[in-house]
Amino acid sequence: MRLLIALALLLATASGALADRVALVMGNGNYLHAKPLKNAVNDATDVATRLREMGFTVFEGIDLPQRDALLLVQQVGQRLQYDDTVLFYFAGHATQLGSQNYIMPVDASPGSENELVLSSISLQSILATLESRAQTRLVILDACRNNPFVASADGSRSADDAARGLFRMDAGVGSFIAYSTEPGNVASDGAGRNSPFTEALLRHIDRPGENIHAVMRRVRADVMEASNNRQIPWENSALIDEVYLAGLPRNADAATGTNTALARPAVTHNPRPALMTETCLTGQIEGVPTSLCASSVLASQGSNSYGPENLIDDSPATAWVEGVSGTGEGQTLAWEFGADTDINTLYLINGYAKSERTFTRNARVASLRVTGSTGAQATLSLRDTMDWQRFDLPGMAAQRWLQLEILSTYPGTHYEDTAISALGYQ
Repeated sequence: MRLLIALALLLATASGALADRVALVMGNGNYLHAKPLKNAVNDATDVATRLREMGFTVFEGIDLPQRDALLLVQQVGQRLQYDDTVLFYFAGHATQLGSQNYIMPVDASPGSENELVLSSISLQSILATLESRAQTRLVILDACRNNPFVASADGSRSADDAARGLFRMDAGVGSFIAYSTEPGNVASDGAGRNSPFTEALLRHIDRPGENIHAVMRRVRADVMEASNNRQIPWENSALIDEVYLAGLPRNADAATGTNTALARPAVTHNPRPALMTETCLTGQIEGVPTSLCASSVLASQGSNSYGPENLIDDSPATAWVEGVSGTGEGQTLAWEFGADTDINTLYLINGYAKSERTFTRNARVASLRVTGSTGAQATLSLRDTMDWQRFDLPGMAAQRWLQLEILSTYPGTHYEDTAISALGYQ
């Protein structure tokens, strides 16, 4: 998490760094227990090459067995940062088993559905890995070819089993999923070097100034024309930002770069309602001034002080304690940033967590209102415990400041003053 270390030191983690664009490209054609696919390897190889030309960091896996494919997914997951855009492309055999979709590694074994699950890879699990690591995920599946693997109870394979395509997966917020054909249908492997879907994708994916939805509309039109409307590419999207894979529109702000994946609309920032009595710390994030401010601070007592520096000293035995009469409702903590900053997650330790006795003697926060400079707001309900608490903050992108206001408290047994022991964001 990101924490101010001291008055003029850096934050621990830098989301201010430029977001990267990462691609995981997998293609399986030379199956051990099925007839080889003519074009799947070509499709994946050509897509990987094109993405590298477009500036992506590409992890490429061709004809991988199950174990190696899972290791590659894990490697990509470890490489990702939250601000990154990640694209997953797969060409090869895939199928719907129950309500899940599975891609077939080259060592997948024919058999019953239960047996096949054990030798395949869940698409939903891959998407879950990417969702946990990157805020923008693009999934492109040229994978709805006929399935030669599923056998019935008597060992035979029905025409329905061979023909069924993929089950439609829900796209979580920040995800885009494109299929080479509509859910439940199958796609052509193609007669040339590439499948009809990947051939069209390669034709349009590097069009500057067109977002991913516009690119897929062009791909869909080309595939429908080539297949006489028998194959219709499909997509499911829950993207928040416009995603441009090959550069921003011509009227975009040149300062954001000429080949970035995310183009943000213009943002209006409101002035922060600062109080005259604030106590502020000033630090930097990669050269950008950043302040952490508390609306009030309890006066020092003996060797103990209760300023905002205690929120970021990585010690639950110290705490910020607000310093006005009453229970602290209406008191605030705020970050001010020198540039637009994405706030994805808030972390904190509630109360004065020095010991159980100290924790219960002071008041703790029951609820917080979080407000960003764009006007975005969220209300958080806090647990009355001394452990770390995490709160995801969708909609808090591109903020110039973020303010936390105490709305309600858990009463202390001896003191009304409300405390927080640690605070950070990512």
